Amino acid sequence: MRLPHLVALTALLVPFGSATLAAEPAAKPKAGTAQKSQAKAGAAQKPQAKAGKAAAGAAAAYSVASVAAVSTAPAAEAQNQRCLEAVDSQRLAEAETLCQQAIAEASKSAANTKHHATAISNLATLRVQQNRPAEAEAGYRQALGMYEAALGPNHLAVATSLSQLAGLYYQQDRYAEAEPLYRRALEVDERALGADHLEVAKDLYNLANVLALQGKHAEAHGTHLRCLSIREKSLGASDPVVARSLAGMGTNLAMEGKLGEAEQAFERATLITEGALGKDHPEAQYCRNWLSKVKGQRLSTIGQ
Repeated sequence: MRLPHLVALTALLVPFGSATLAAEPAAKPKAGTAQKSQAKAGAAQKPQAKAGKAAAGAAAAYSVASVAAVSTAPAAEAQNQRCLEAVDSQRLAEAETLCQQAIAEASKSAANTKHHATAISNLATLRVQQNRPAEAEAGYRQALGMYEAALGPNHLAVATSLSQLAGLYYQQDRYAEAEPLYRRALEVDERALGADHLEVAKDLYNLANVLALQGKHAEAHGTHLRCLSIREKSLGASDPVVARSLAGMGTNLAMEGKLGEAEQAFERATLITEGALGKDHPEAQYCRNWLSKVKGQRLSTIGQ
């Protein structure tokens, strides 16, 4: 692609790239986490939220769920759940009090355990919502170290914690720092859940996007293809999550200057989102806007 075309494409990407290449959040914890954790390892995960909400960026990353078969600190776990519900609902003043109480309870009854790590992680997520990124980073790092010490380096909770920290870096455009964390989360989830699990696909999606944003387009494309294959197999070809993979792939192709292939990816993403979510849904509008701009940019290069 000649320089004028590259400049024009760069202008195209500026208002849209970060929104398409949004990190998918870590798994949302539920009450009664013991049985749910075991089910997660044994069966393909079903999407629990609408596609638009699932596409939220790293600021909406959720804290790590409890994973013990039997809780050894019920008071700490209950306090963590109350804190999490407030954080998740963005009741910030209430969440501040509950998170501090959760940390105090865990320090007393479950020091240096997963309960303690979860309390610290929940507070870090609150700090993200409060736009206090330095404190959020420190909290996520502390929680990650505590999970690793309490559960070992290859535990699913460690993978989620890695994704949370990576998501924060992603939000701050610190892609080179996010990349190794997403790679490690992928390795842990793949080992624990299998190569074709939807949680693995989420890791692949996030990794592909940070690769694309660093200009590593060939590796990003291969990673997107693998993510797309898992999602199509698990969810069907017409699921909005599949469309999100296609949109990420299309953005990477557009960045690389492969406008014809990018157009094809966005055409399919647009058809899926409009069919599944309706033409007025934000994701459908987003894919349609991208398709129009990529198509217009491709047509403008013909004959030049």
